[in-house]
Amino acid sequence: HICLEGREGGIPRVWVMSFDAATNENVESMKLLTFDEPAHDVELARNLDFDASHVAIAYDSLVTPPQSLLVSLTDLEDRTVLKEKNIVGYDKELYGCDRLTVTSRDGKTEIPISLVYRKAAMEKAVGGTPVPLHLYGYGSYCASMETSFRSTRLPLLDRGMIYVIAHVRGGGEMGRWWYEEPNGAKYLCKKNTFNDFVDVGRWLVNEKKLTSSELMSCEGRSAGGMLIGSSINQDPGLFKVA
Repeated sequence: HICLEGREGGIPRVWVMSFDAATNENVESMKLLTFDEPAHDVELARNLDFDASHVAIAYDSLVTPPQSLLVSLTDLEDRTVLKEKNIVGYDKELYGCDRLTVTSRDGKTEIPISLVYRKAAMEKAVGGTPVPLHLYGYGSYCASMETSFRSTRLPLLDRGMIYVIAHVRGGGEMGRWWYEEPNGAKYLCKKNTFNDFVDVGRWLVNEKKLTSSELMSCEGRSAGGMLIGSSINQDPGLFKVA
């Protein structure tokens, strides 16, 4: 077998390639490790045994704390949790996550977004009552904002806030073209980063109707600070707090 890392749909993936047992040369199958949670992060762990029947991977998601898993190479559904980070008082069943896309103003670019929330808060928002929402973005240097678990988000979620990551152009989630000219967000097309972020914010308020401008905050750090500055100048009334 050969294990490969890559990206598909903006999300890190792991594939297992199997070869013909007789010759060990012809590829017999190439299978993707799948997970129930739509917004997750996965990578190969340290595997030192060349002739192995299992592979170790690292996995977490917006609602699952970091885990070390042992996966059978012959049955990818045969998985053993070797270790999981303990978050005191955390009940995973209270939370949910989603992966959606928002069409940008150019009418063709699909911007991935990842959402994490307490299920009760999302039920309230879907029921027609806007709830507080925090929109985070970066979009620079071809850096990918992974959908990893962060215990520091829990105080926001536990207060009824939905947390959204906008994987805007300028990052690397969708590949190098998501960053480079002419359709990414480098140099003369940097404005796409800002436009994508504003488009996501407007979609959350006007179309998805999860929140309102009075209840939505935004955040971007380091190079993301330029994103926030430009976004609030482009649409000053979209966010209550930055």
